[in-house]
Amino acid sequence: MAVSDRKLREQQTRRYQILASAKHLFSEKGFESTTVEAIAARAELGKGTIYSYFQSKEEIYIAILEEGLEVLEDRMMAAIEQSATAVEALQNLYDTFIAYHHEQNVFIETLFFQVERKNTFRVNSVVAGLQKKSSVWLELVSSVLRRGMDTGEFRPLEIEPTARMIIGMIIGMIIQHEMGNSEQELDQYRDSLFRLVLEGLKNQL
Repeated sequence: MAVSDRKLREQQTRRYQILASAKHLFSEKGFESTTVEAIAARAELGKGTIYSYFQSKEEIYIAILEEGLEVLEDRMMAAIEQSATAVEALQNLYDTFIAYHHEQNVFIETLFFQVERKNTFRVNSVVAGLQKKSSVWLELVSSVLRRGMDTGEFRPLEIEPTARMIIGMIIGMIIQHEMGNSEQELDQYRDSLFRLVLEGLKNQL
């Protein structure tokens, strides 16, 4: 193995160590109570090494979220590919979002409830990168809507606004659930939600 290849693998291993250690600590202690020193200790790396990869604790947090969103993106694409119809694809996308939320729930809560306002300005520039990833969601849902129009499942519609509405409704359901404003499990809302959405989307034959 070339020296450059070995060095790259070592860098990737260290980065993984940092993110895995930080994720554990964020989940266990919360964002505010976790320090860079604690992350370094758990990863068995020097504090200086942490800063050679990430400028701040906030940047580590966003890196973890970005990796999680890449996983979600892969699952969304798989859900669409495995669907026989556009209607089924939309339903499977909902299930994918909810399953991911259940899986990541404890960790993601720290983003909303444990990052103080004083820290917001530090992450704004990095959050801009996350917005690019959300555009991928928009394109995936848009592709399903185009597919439904092509097959005659859906009537002619404005694709981008409709895709934004669908994503917003799903995320809105998750937020309402986390705020305690919904009594049922999120999985149980799928049919009701899409019954409402699909009545507007379906082509009336």
